[in-house]
Formats: sequence, structure tokens, C-alpha cells
Amino acid sequence: MKESKVRFTTKFLIVVAMILFSGLLPITGGKAEAAQERYKSEFKFEFKYEEETSRVIPQVRVTKFYFDDGRVETELHEFPKQARAVSKNAQYLENARKKDDPALKQTFYPGCFSSFGTHVMNTEKGPLAFTIYCDSTTDKQPDAKGEKKSVSNHVIYKYDLERNLLSVLNQVQTFGESRPPFRIYYDFGGYTLQEGNGEINYEKRNLRIYSLLSNKLLARIAGYPQEIDQTLRYTEYTKTSNYNTYGNNNFSVETFILNSDGTRTKSKIPAPLPKNVFYEEKIGSITYVSYKNPKSENHMVGYRTSASAAIKPLSRADASSSIRFSKHKRYVLIRQQTDKEKTIRIVDTKTAKVVSEISDIGVGIYKEISNSILLFQAEKKDYYLHVPTGIVTRNMENSQLVQADTGGYTGDQSKLISMQAPPQMLVNGKPMHYAGQGPFLTKDNRWYVEVNDFAKAADATVSKTSSGLTINRGNYKMTVSKTDKTVLTWAGQTFVPLETLNEKLGMAGGFLNSLLGKGYEYKVLHVFSKDLKEADVIARPDLYEAIENDSGNYYSMENGKPAARPLSEANRYYYDGTNLIFKDGLLVNVASIYNAGGRTLRNILFDINKLKHVIAVYGTPNATMTRGQMVRWYEVDGNVLVFEGNSDLKGAYYISR
Repeated sequence: MKESKVRFTTKFLIVVAMILFSGLLPITGGKAEAAQERYKSEFKFEFKYEEETSRVIPQVRVTKFYFDDGRVETELHEFPKQARAVSKNAQYLENARKKDDPALKQTFYPGCFSSFGTHVMNTEKGPLAFTIYCDSTTDKQPDAKGEKKSVSNHVIYKYDLERNLLSVLNQVQTFGESRPPFRIYYDFGGYTLQEGNGEINYEKRNLRIYSLLSNKLLARIAGYPQEIDQTLRYTEYTKTSNYNTYGNNNFSVETFILNSDGTRTKSKIPAPLPKNVFYEEKIGSITYVSYKNPKSENHMVGYRTSASAAIKPLSRADASSSIRFSKHKRYVLIRQQTDKEKTIRIVDTKTAKVVSEISDIGVGIYKEISNSILLFQAEKKDYYLHVPTGIVTRNMENSQLVQADTGGYTGDQSKLISMQAPPQMLVNGKPMHYAGQGPFLTKDNRWYVEVNDFAKAADATVSKTSSGLTINRGNYKMTVSKTDKTVLTWAGQTFVPLETLNEKLGMAGGFLNSLLGKGYEYKVLHVFSKDLKEADVIARPDLYEAIENDSGNYYSMENGKPAARPLSEANRYYYDGTNLIFKDGLLVNVASIYNAGGRTLRNILFDINKLKHVIAVYGTPNATMTRGQMVRWYEVDGNVLVFEGNSDLKGAYYISR
């Protein structure tokens, strides 16, 4: 009996130890793994129309762009429990119902003769998406006074991605022709509901302000507020006989500032500014000042820590400067202009310290995407500015503009340089995983790749040296010097131009393929080893598709020039938009055939489907007549790039040598 108790105790302790030990191991289950993922979500509200039952079912289409490996996934979430009955003539786009396309008949287009869309707020618990829905009918119904009028139904929907939950924040009916009852103020984080069928009443204050997050009533006011930064400014009217006249009654007027938590303060008339001061803005204990330099007459920007303290300059004395704040006033953006250059100096508002300085490229709108990344427009394109380093990257997504608040972010963003979701990158078909920032495209159209991420996918090793890093891949070796100005570093990671990695580590240049999805476009970067063997490709029919030889060409270097050879001499394999051409078992060309718009991996210009676009990127090409046709070619960083075609391009080839 005693021995049995000992065995039981021993087993019990072993089980407890195993449980405790298992708690120390990394959890690889679905939920824990998902919590560590980083992705950007694009949201789109859609409405499914069921003609037989005359009802509308709300749907939310979520497209996730993953920062960890460039994957793109799309899910359509349907909420039949939130279905709404509608009149058979309530379709907003009547012509859609009359067409024979079944897909159009199954889609409901809300709007009530005004646009609707999707907007997103990023919160600590994840992104929330909102839309205003409306349906209307010509079937007249009695209003509060018993008069028969047409009816419109208005709804504000909120979608919570983390819980996959759709909820109705508010809904209201309006009769006859009236202004839309809802307005949303996303910077503030609230919305207004106009009661009384759109009529303004200074005594009843029938305009209500609600929080988008909690749906709590924050204030009742008379007229529509003004959104300033993350607050609402509004006017209160008190009936009296001694003040300003509004309508047929007299009211005294006071202006208030409403915060998103419901607190409010009375707006004060600002004190007169000191001489030579144009503008002041106090943030915390620091007051930022735009003023005139009494010596040079230049406009300058500076700061002071108290009303009596002297202004400390933040801008150059030899430049004429102007002040601007980012959206949530985390940064001061100082434009500086001299006779020779224009720059933007970026200052942290909490510390008044300069964090970076970049060339002024004529930026349009600043919007804070994260604590250290700004989104802005220039030259009708979107760019991200990484404030700590001053690195400017391109936003590739053709649907994502500064004004479109349709994207939300999930996961740790501290190591990111760009909020552009990275492309997928494959080395010999092997996907690359990104420990921090994935491949990104700088403003000068140069791809950068993190050294350690690339080495893992390319079966290379990285070692630290006193002067930088050394990368070894088979017989290839390259050094990354700390003093190399083309090398970028951030958050313990080292980024090198992709063409440098290709040249030094024996990689053949590939192509950037654009894959179109529903409402979005994403990219795939391909890189192949120059020593990739045809036998390796034949062994992977799941990756590479063998293509029968045709009348096309491949290219080899002869007497220092590219020479076209008949493709019947070689073997061609297709992989995800890229062609691999082998001769005698060796890789001789990486090509984009019949799709020269595949965008080569060096300096990329989008829609590179014409020779003039290639010239704009690479400069004047060499020209060679071979097999009865003129080809243009470049020697770039040890690689030869050949383009077929005259004005419109037919193919692009890397010669692997």
C-alpha cells in the first residue's frame, strides 16, 4: 500500500512537471500564432440582395496583407442575422436590377442619392470599420403628423475585425426630402444624429453627438460642429434679450471644444501675439513659434519653454521657413528654403529634438499612420516617410490614397520602415519570411531587402565583422560595410539594395509580377540562382511548368553583345509569370516573355510596357541587330538586360553568365 502511494505521488509530480514545463515552451497553436502576425486589413462593406424575399444581407469583405511574408488573403463575412427587409423598388441603382447579369441583381446599392463608403479607425484592440447605409422607397407612409411621404431608412454599421462582429450603432427613418441625418467625424471618433427631420432648433438642441467607440451620448447641440484635430468645436445658444439675434429670438453665444471622452472646455479668445511672431502652438510644456528673424528678415521656426523664455531656433537662419504639424501633432514639419535647396526638418513635439531631415519633394498631405511613419502625397503618388531615419518609400497599392481611410493595422509595427504591405519574395520558389521589415521600394525606385531574411531563403550565412557583415553563399562572398551609403539600418536590421545581393551572391535578376485580386493588386518578387540546374527544376513539377519550344528567342553574349538564339535549342519552364530558359542543363536566361510589363527588379517604373518607359529608368540603351531584329540592352551591375520590341515591348531577358 505504501509503495502504491509512492508510485501515485511520483506519477502525479511528473504530470505536474510536464504541465509546468509545457507552459515554458512556445505555443504554436492557431490563436497564439495569429496574435503574433502583423497585417494590414482593407475593408469593404457590401450588401447582398435577395429578390425573392426582398431583403438585404450586410457583408464585409476583408483583405489581409501580411507583413511577415507578403501573403494576401481575402474573406467575405456575411451577417444574415442583420438582414433588413426592403421594398422591391428600394434598389438605389435601378438600372442594376434591370440588367440580365445575375451578379448585379444579387447586389444592393445603398445610398439614397448620396455616396456611401467604408472608413476605418485603428484602436488598441484592433481596427474598426464603419459605414452609413440607406435605403429608400417611393411607397409613401404616414409621418408623425399623419402625412403620407416617401421613407428613407438610415443605419450606421460598425464592424469589429478581432471579434468578427457586425453591430448597428444607430438607425433612424426620415420622411420626404430631408438632409441625411448622420455625419461621421473620424478624427474625433464620433458621429452626429440630426433629429427633427433635418430642422435646426437652437432651443431644443436636436443635434446629438455620439462616440463611435462606446456609442455613448456626448453632447446635445444646435448646429453642426467643426472638426479641429481630434476635437469638435461647436456653439451653444442661450435665449436672452440682450445679445445677438438668430431667427426671431435673441440668444447669447458661447463656443466650446468637445473632447472624445465627453469632456469640454470653453473656447477662449487668443491673446495678441508678440511683435514679429506670426503663430504660436503650445503642446505640453513647449510652445512652438513661427517668427521673423530681426537680423535677416527671414521667417523662422523655434520654440520656448515659458512665456518669458527666449525663442530657441529650430530652423536654419539662412533659410526662409514655415511651420506645419502632422495630423495628431506628434511632429513639427519645418519647410526650409534657400537659394540652393529646399528641405523639410522634422521635430518631435514632445522633446523639440530634430529627428530627421529630407529633401522637399513638394509634399501634399501628411497623415500619421503609426507613431513613427507619415503618409503623404507628392506628384500624384503616395509615399511613406519613416521619421526616425528619414527614409522615404513608395506606396505601391493603386487603390490606397491618402484620403481613403479603408485600411487598419494589426500587430507590432515598431520594426517597420514602411506601412506598405511588402510583396511576397521567393528565391528559387522558396518563400522568404520577414523577421521585421520586409522588402521595400524607396522613392528612387530601388528595392531593399533585409540581409538575414535573404540569407535564410538563399541558403547563405551571415557573420559579423568589425567593419560590418560578411555573407557567404557557396563560392560567392560579399561584405556589407558600415560606411556604405547605400546600406540602410533600422531596429537592429541591415538592408541592402536587391541588385547588389543579386550581383554579389550569384543570383539572376527576376521580375516583379502584379497579381490582380478583387479590388486590390499585390506583388510577387522572384529571384533565381544563376547556378540553378535544369535537373532541379524538372524535379519540382509542382512549381515549374515545362513549356514546349516555340519560335521565340533566348539570348547569350557573343563578342560583348547579346545574340539571339532560337528557343528550339533550349528548354523553357514557366513559374508564376517568369520564364526560366536552360541550355545544356544550365540557366541561361530569366525572362518575361509576351509580358515585358513584368517590371524588372532594378529601378522599377510601373507600367513599364513601352521603350520610352525603359529609357526613363535605365537611360539610353545599347542597340544590336540580331536574327533580323533590333534589340535594346543594358549592362547593369554585372547583369545584362535585353528588351525586345520597338515602341511596345514584347519581352525582357536577363542573361545569366
